[in-house]
Amino acid sequence: MDSSFPTAMGRFVRCRHRRRPGLFLHGEPLTADSLADWSLPAADEDGYSGIVTFSTGQEMEDFWEENGYVLDALGERPFSVFYRLHAQALRARTVAGVESVSAEGALAVEGTGLLLSEYFAVSVLTPEDPASDPFSARVLSDFVEAFGLLARS
Repeated sequence: MDSSFPTAMGRFVRCRHRRRPGLFLHGEPLTADSLADWSLPAADEDGYSGIVTFSTGQEMEDFWEENGYVLDALGERPFSVFYRLHAQALRARTVAGVESVSAEGALAVEGTGLLLSEYFAVSVLTPEDPASDPFSARVLSDFVEAFGLLARS
């Protein structure tokens, strides 16, 4: 992902908070004040990598610490977004499988080359396979939509 990742991640956090007002990030409740000021956690010693953990509240946090993932009464489980900024260039000789908000945008890029001066490597860790679990599918869909792209059905 390009440099739009921090902004899109903020949209994703706000979306998840709208879906679950009692949302916890990093084991702490996400309040209206903390949501307004939220940004990616500060860089660690390797330069800029991190994790954002999401859960439904203290009960899930406690159970997660003891037992790992668990399905709650609403069918929700904890999930995480891992990210790392790579401050070196990345080149793709041919771009394929492009998704865009417009068909013209996808066609304009399909088959071209790509050069990024720096980029984020990102993994969304859902509790189950999004292809078979509605909760995991919604998390992934919300993440993709935070970038202004429509998630695949």
